[in-house]
Amino acid sequence: MSHELKGIYTFGGISFIISGILFLVKYLLDLMAGPPPSIGAEILAWRASGELPLAFTSEVLFFAGVFLVPGVIALYYSLASLDRSKAAVGCGIIAVAIPIIFVLVIVHGRLIYTVYNIRVNTPAVAELVVAVYYGGLHAIGLLLGGATIVVSLAMKRGVYGRNIAYLGIATGVFDIIGAYPDTIGPILIMVSQILFAAWFLAVGWKLYRMR
Repeated sequence: MSHELKGIYTFGGISFIISGILFLVKYLLDLMAGPPPSIGAEILAWRASGELPLAFTSEVLFFAGVFLVPGVIALYYSLASLDRSKAAVGCGIIAVAIPIIFVLVIVHGRLIYTVYNIRVNTPAVAELVVAVYYGGLHAIGLLLGGATIVVSLAMKRGVYGRNIAYLGIATGVFDIIGAYPDTIGPILIMVSQILFAAWFLAVGWKLYRMR
């Protein structure tokens, strides 16, 4: 293994672990803030009562997306020799999800932070921002769920082993289920988030050890 590839696996593995931890922290912050109301005036009150966890949510989600970039690059390199087609499709879908994450960070930030002393302060705009943000999270859940399943299928024959592959398939299924948080309830949401973080940690550790 070349020195360059060892560096990719080392940094990518660490990044994957950090990203998984940050996504779990985001879930805990969401628990602290609570689900958003559906009426604009109530959304503004919800923001005022949970401003601190909502503010940290934007920062945590930003860095989770940043660390996902080197992680998915290392993931592709580790799978390309096993099943290039599945590796390209799965990692490509994750790569598509990353810029959407950053767009959602910008949208969510307008709910909390000011730009030139401008911040969401009317019920109608608050409803729009919340609808776009949570609609975007729905899309992210579907994308990452499908990508995780595809990537895990490529892992079954390689160094990752069947346990991580099966964990990934279960994670992908629950990611898709978790993309509907307003209908599935808190227990299934918790299960999907824990599986998501566990798969990230398992894959990141395996990548790190590949060096």
